[in-house]
Amino acid sequence: MTDDTEFDFRIAAYSPETIPMERLARYMTELAALMGNAPHVHFKGLRKGSTVVRAVVEQEDIPKVQARLQLVGRLDAPLDVVRCIKAINGLLREDNARGTLKHVRTAQVIKFPGVEEVLPARIGPIKEAGILDGEIVRVGGKDRTIHIQLIGPDGQEYRLVTISRDIAKQMAQYLYMPVRVAGTGTWYRNEEGDWELESFAVQDFEPLEDRSLIEAVAALQAIEGSDWQETDDPLSAWQRIRSN
Repeated sequence: MTDDTEFDFRIAAYSPETIPMERLARYMTELAALMGNAPHVHFKGLRKGSTVVRAVVEQEDIPKVQARLQLVGRLDAPLDVVRCIKAINGLLREDNARGTLKHVRTAQVIKFPGVEEVLPARIGPIKEAGILDGEIVRVGGKDRTIHIQLIGPDGQEYRLVTISRDIAKQMAQYLYMPVRVAGTGTWYRNEEGDWELESFAVQDFEPLEDRSLIEAVAALQAIEGSDWQETDDPLSAWQRIRSN
């Protein structure tokens, strides 16, 4: 292997002797995901000078890795690349550190600001009508507000509430079954710039049937007093919840 296949990832914290193994493993997992082509990217060792992870890429895969790294920072970067960058910067912030990834031969450098990254302010609460699909796994509560736990198709956990005992009783009959729930969500935009659903007030629900989302939204808008009657773009509202 020659140096044109090697990359150094520098973590400006710890040293090779002091970095916890679990912490190092988390950094390496995200670094491997960022570089992609996992079967052809290998760990060569640690170098001194803070903590420097030396990664070696098989010669024939260098163009693929370089092309992927060139996407870092671009507005059209794939979501998995953006996720890796956020994860690495998050680890560095927790360690009060910065980081760099450098191609040894070309000195191409990707900077990870970590602790120096300027994060957007937390925004919210913002209330908006929405639709959730998922499986009911819990219905209960001793006070006036009844709590419902819904697990989405991709494993997301949603916390729902209702003050209607009738709705709660009906939903309890569909425990561990898929349903579509309509209501009003309370949203926050976190410091990472991602939208988080804090809670969801249920207005109505139905067993998940084999019909289109457009048909379901139309039925919800027909409910008297529903927030969906005032929503200009209900399909986009649902998509935002679904992708959260």
